Amino acid sequence: MPEFHKLVLFAGAGIGAFALLLLIISVATPAWVTDGNGNTVGLFRRCFANDSDVYVQGAGCHAANRVTQGGLSVFGLLLLVFAVFTTIAAAFTGNSLLLLISLGLMFFSSMFVMAAYATWGVYARDPATYYFPFASPSDHHTSMGYSYNLCVAAHFFLWTALTIVAFGVGHYWGSERNSTA
Repeated sequence: MPEFHKLVLFAGAGIGAFALLLLIISVATPAWVTDGNGNTVGLFRRCFANDSDVYVQGAGCHAANRVTQGGLSVFGLLLLVFAVFTTIAAAFTGNSLLLLISLGLMFFSSMFVMAAYATWGVYARDPATYYFPFASPSDHHTSMGYSYNLCVAAHFFLWTALTIVAFGVGHYWGSERNSTA
């Protein structure tokens, strides 16, 4: 039967992989802000509904990079990829340095992901985005879309994985200390 700390580390890596999946979908989809009528703003694109021929750019999706939030999200995503692989490697090898590295990678990944959606909240309340696709206030305004909510959910699962991995690391070090005494 596998040792308890290995099971805990694999569980943490699995939850971290689920957070990674949510984060990939969040970064790749263009609905961080939506008006409910098919007009959306994402990290890398603005999309106008098919019946939006009154808009200057025309219907469809157009490049519109949000460099700050896009960069923070992608960097957090990359850190999470490395964290999941490092956690799995640490579970197999029992290397204390890899255990610390996996905790550090997960922690900093969570900080970058949180910074991405926190700064997006400020951007989303800019009048040009809040009243998107119109330029002036009307009865119409935008709200956070499913991509934003997936990023927040990914952050929740990432913290859950971080907590479980930290518990596994603590159990491993505690069992090592008790076995040598």
